[in-house]
Amino acid sequence: MQSNTLAIGGRTQEPLTRYGVSGRTFQPEIDPLIAVIELRKSFKSLEVLKGVELYVKKGDVVVLIGPSGSGKSTLLRCINRLETIQSGDVQFAGQSLARGPVDINKMRRRIGMVFQHFNLFPHLTVLDNITLGPRKLRKLSAADANALAERLLERVGLLDKRDAYPSQLSGGQKQRIAIARALAMEPEVMLFDEPTSALDPEMVGEVLEVMKDLAKDGMTMIIVTHEMGFAREVADRVVFMADGVIQESGAPDKLFEHPKSERLVSFLGKVL
Repeated sequence: MQSNTLAIGGRTQEPLTRYGVSGRTFQPEIDPLIAVIELRKSFKSLEVLKGVELYVKKGDVVVLIGPSGSGKSTLLRCINRLETIQSGDVQFAGQSLARGPVDINKMRRRIGMVFQHFNLFPHLTVLDNITLGPRKLRKLSAADANALAERLLERVGLLDKRDAYPSQLSGGQKQRIAIARALAMEPEVMLFDEPTSALDPEMVGEVLEVMKDLAKDGMTMIIVTHEMGFAREVADRVVFMADGVIQESGAPDKLFEHPKSERLVSFLGKVL
C-alpha cells in the first residue's frame, strides 16, 4: 500500500496510508488533524485537483491563495465531503472520509464550513438560524441552545440582532451570523470559502476581525481568501495553488517576500 512520510516541526512522522495512520492509534499531539493525500478530483473531462497533498495540525491557520479556478474551493468541499473523493484520501483525526464506514453527517458536525454566500434561512430569525442545528443534531434543549446562541452572538458583536430576520441585516452581519451558526455545532475545524468576497468593501473588516479572534483562540482553520493582508497577519502557513496543484507553501513573510516560482511572482504582482 502506498504511504506518505510526513514532516512536521522538523521531525519525520510515521507514514500515513490511505486508510488511516499506519499501525497505531491517532495521536493528536503529533499527527495532522486533517490529512489530504494524493487527492484528485475531476468534473467530466476537467481535472481540477491533480494529486494535492495538505497536512494541517490542530491549531494551525492555513490560508489558501491562488487564481480563480485553481482548485481551492473544490479542495475545501472535498475535505467536508460536499464533493465526492474520486482518488486519494482525506483523513480527519486519523479516519478516512473516503473509505470504510464513516458517518459523514457526524463528521461534518466536527468540521464547520462558512461559504461565500451566507445560506441563512430567510424565514427564520437570527436566533432560530443559529439554534436549529444544536437542537436538531446535538439534541440541546431550547433553553441551552438559546443560551449558546446568545453567547455566540455576543462574540460576533450582534446580540442585538437576535430577533431580526436575514433580510434586515447587512452582508457583513449575515456573514458574522453564518460564522456563529457554524460555531454553534462546536466544530474542531473551521473551513472558510472566500467569506468576504461577496461583501461590500466597508463590511470586509468586521468579518475578518471575527476570524482573527478565532485564530487567537486556537481554532484550526483552512481559509480560502483573496485578502492578502489578512493572510500575512493571521496565517501560520500560506499555500499557493494554481492549475490544480500546490505550487508553493510556507510562512507568510517567506512566501510573500521571497516567492520561488514565476507563477507565484506573477500572481502576487496582480494582487498586492
